[in-house]
Amino acid sequence: MPNILGHKTQDEAGLEVHQFSPLVNVQCSPHLKPFLCSVYTPKCVSGRRQAPCRALCEQARSSCEPLMRSFGYQWPDALNCEAFTSESCEQVPPLRYLEKSPSSCQAITSPHCKDLPYTQTILPGILGHTTQEEANLAINTFMPLIELNCSPYMKPFLCSAFFPKCVSGVAQSPCRVLCEQVRSRCEPVLNSFSHKWPKDLRCEAFTNEHCGQYGMSSSGGVCEPITIPMCQGLSYNQTTVPNLMGHTSQRESVMKMAFFNSMVQAACPADTQVFLCRVYAPQCVEGQVQRPCRSMCEKAKRDCEGLIAKFGLSWPDELQCHLYPEENCISDKSKLEVLRAEEVLVKLNAGGYTIHGKRQFLFIYFNNNLCLF
Repeated sequence: MPNILGHKTQDEAGLEVHQFSPLVNVQCSPHLKPFLCSVYTPKCVSGRRQAPCRALCEQARSSCEPLMRSFGYQWPDALNCEAFTSESCEQVPPLRYLEKSPSSCQAITSPHCKDLPYTQTILPGILGHTTQEEANLAINTFMPLIELNCSPYMKPFLCSAFFPKCVSGVAQSPCRVLCEQVRSRCEPVLNSFSHKWPKDLRCEAFTNEHCGQYGMSSSGGVCEPITIPMCQGLSYNQTTVPNLMGHTSQRESVMKMAFFNSMVQAACPADTQVFLCRVYAPQCVEGQVQRPCRSMCEKAKRDCEGLIAKFGLSWPDELQCHLYPEENCISDKSKLEVLRAEEVLVKLNAGGYTIHGKRQFLFIYFNNNLCLF
């Protein structure tokens, strides 16, 4: 003593550091307590105090500052990370994504991460959050980036970090390739607002061992939830872009298929719609596209070609059946899933349709059939 902030006794330092007890208790960061101690009770080496480590400060600040702001507080100027050293300081504790945990797997309840290729996570997470509520607060700080759409994979990556997949009570590492893709696109946006990529999300801390678990292939393909209205409610719910038509977004797919699909929905059997979805929104498994079989195309064309001719349309050249494989493909056995009334209502509500008033029966014209629920 005196310490880094000029406190002359440990009692004096203890009175001031006590204000951070709530943050330490909620464990907004596993690095907060070591950092605070390195400031208020710095390590003594040969009669000299050792300066706090800047990296340790940045780790603590990146996780805890968002929580402080949610309660109207700012990170203290006295703990400005730029004031600390990057040399001769304590090593930053590594992320604990491969450590065993006494906790068991639990269902993901986060509204941000309900469309992941997996449904079970474990807490404390790899970033030290002890509850899903804490992890949600942390993800909320990234909402401006998500809304800016700097990367279509920003949300899947954040979910894999804040809600890692749980297998046999162990959290699996986020995918390094996915992290690098997101960082390459979003870090320049952060820099333009004078912010840096969070240290807690440094890509080199992750591995490529479990990329398939997060819907990503080694070549960089990433699965994403289907948003095309006609293709929701299939036996699969993950697709990828570019699709088999070369469209680079699902929005583009909707625009390209709109007129033709309106004719198909009006005149053709449900199997034809399934085939079109497997072209415009092909099934994605671990980042890999699952192509429909030639026989599936031939059946769809045979059942629909004559019907759409009545509207003055012909079967599109880009859907010619010789373009599709005969092996290692999805056969025509895949059908639209059968939904209970409650599930249909959920999907209608999700699509912006509302059922008003008290109901006893629900009539829906669905796949050319009048259905009574």
